[in-house]
Amino acid sequence: MELTDNANGNRTSKEGADQRTDYEDEARRLRRLLRLYFYAAFKWKGNTCYFHLIYCFFFLIQITKVALLTTQMFHFGYDRGNFSSSVNRGHLTLRHLLLEHWDASWETLPYPPAQGDFAVYTISDLESGINYAVQNYYNAEKEAIGYYIRTPDDKMIATVKYFDFPGFHDSHVEDGILISDKTFPIDKGLTSKATPENKTLYSYNISREFEYLQLSQPIKRMLSTTLHFTLHSVRSHADSKKATCLRIEGSVEFSDLDNNGQVTVDLDTHSRRIRCRNMNLSVSDWQLENASEIFGTAVIVFTIVSMIITGLTILFAVFTFLKTKQFMKKHYRSYYRPVDKDEIDLPTSEYLRFIKHWDISVIVSDVMTLYGTVWIVFNTVHSEWVLEVLDSYTVWLGVGCVLAWLSLLRFFKFHNKFHLLFSTLYRAFWDVIAYLICVAVLYIGFWVCGYVVMAPYHVKFKTPEAAAETLFAVVNGDEIYATLAILESDKSGGNWVWWFSRFYIGAYVAIFTIVVINLLIALFMSAYESIKSYYEDKPDERELGPMEKALRRVLEQKAERSNLRSSIYDLMTEGKALSKEESSLRLELAKLVRVSKSKNDVVLLKPRTLKAFMEDADDKSKKTKCGCISCSFTLFSANDQESEGK
Repeated sequence: MELTDNANGNRTSKEGADQRTDYEDEARRLRRLLRLYFYAAFKWKGNTCYFHLIYCFFFLIQITKVALLTTQMFHFGYDRGNFSSSVNRGHLTLRHLLLEHWDASWETLPYPPAQGDFAVYTISDLESGINYAVQNYYNAEKEAIGYYIRTPDDKMIATVKYFDFPGFHDSHVEDGILISDKTFPIDKGLTSKATPENKTLYSYNISREFEYLQLSQPIKRMLSTTLHFTLHSVRSHADSKKATCLRIEGSVEFSDLDNNGQVTVDLDTHSRRIRCRNMNLSVSDWQLENASEIFGTAVIVFTIVSMIITGLTILFAVFTFLKTKQFMKKHYRSYYRPVDKDEIDLPTSEYLRFIKHWDISVIVSDVMTLYGTVWIVFNTVHSEWVLEVLDSYTVWLGVGCVLAWLSLLRFFKFHNKFHLLFSTLYRAFWDVIAYLICVAVLYIGFWVCGYVVMAPYHVKFKTPEAAAETLFAVVNGDEIYATLAILESDKSGGNWVWWFSRFYIGAYVAIFTIVVINLLIALFMSAYESIKSYYEDKPDERELGPMEKALRRVLEQKAERSNLRSSIYDLMTEGKALSKEESSLRLELAKLVRVSKSKNDVVLLKPRTLKAFMEDADDKSKKTKCGCISCSFTLFSANDQESEGK
């Protein structure tokens, strides 16, 4: 029986040792995974520089991608600027060509506006303006300096919107106003004649069209007349000996929708780049000259590599998360020794650390970059596009470039000073969001009030969008005098609006400039001070509360048992009658310490964090002397770096 007992005892001891070995192996493997996922590419700690070679390779990929993308953005921006300049100058040419009495003073954008709308006010001026636009369109091929031609498909049609009502003695309208419109080709009022130079010049009279349509008092009835036209043009590029061929779709609109007697005149054009062979021209087509296929292909390759690496990182995060959940489900209580029997896993906040917002921004950036670059490199040669298309792809590439540059900031965690910006924003984020929600309610009140009261008499409050932009600018103290001075109070029905504007602007500036902005700065300053004190603490104390931090500093002292340590030991000893207050304190202390009966002492528990688990091992990294500092290089294991912790 005794041998059996000994044998059983030996077997039991051996099984316990095997279980302990299995636990240590699992913990070691999990630590390696966690460190591989959470550690930075490079970090400066003490007098040692740590390099994680895998993440350093990722860093080089991102740097190269950002450099290529930025260079491509400059090249594409230069080409887009050339096309935009060509289109906009052609638009101004057509304004001078088709709008009677148009001059360069209307092309400037002075602030405040030096002149009103471009409009006509008499019947003769309106008829003359319509006739001028039509005949100059048909004479553009001969009279315009630029190269403009009308192909067999190019034509001009007119749409007249008018109204009938009893004031015009319209028998078919007994009550109210009847609005109608007619669309007709430009032909009845168009005449041509040959010149001595064998040129054909056209003239036009809109009255003949109205007579054919049998409209009485057409100008009096007219709400709008729109002349729709198409035209072809060519822009030459002397440096490359190529040409940009354009199909121009435009409209000249004479509008008086409320029949107040002021007919505003405007021209709108959309220029589409087409293949020159569609115009029967044997010239080389201009395209995005600086956006070369070789350079664009390099951007695409590095963007795809970046997407693959980021995708693998996300998959590795999922794998590491599942492994961590599995390990904690099995060994959590034995490692962290929680006082609550229902506590069987780490807090949810610790698992949220597996979500890296940087990876999401990189994926979004790569998708936008890939979408814009593929079109620029492979589709511009064979496709027709307008300036709006280039603008849309510029936005895609621009947002992708911003996110790509922002994603590089994650590599700045190698030292605390370089990480202060995002640490401060991270700490103050929810306080700022809550504060801005309250500010937004106040802002909307001022916005609606200012728009409703001052819109008819103030150009900066004329529309809801303009009012919102004005108030946003005034927050910074910009143009307060101009905002007060531009009010056209002489058009209002008294001095009510004038006095209101003074109190309104004064109250808004006082509240938002003095109170709101300074409180917002105070929130960030408070967060900044918290971050500074956070980094002044030792790494193993940064995630702790004040009570736990103070207890750890006392209990970690190597001196003989102090009065506080002895008191904690006596409080935590089982079998002692305690008061209600002492029981509550003991319950809180049980989350931090355990009593060691063999040594009659208090033992600190590990914090309930992934960081505590990862750092629960000896530093066995190999360091190389690099001049006056030490360097440590890591490939797959990561015993030698400090966790990012976020």
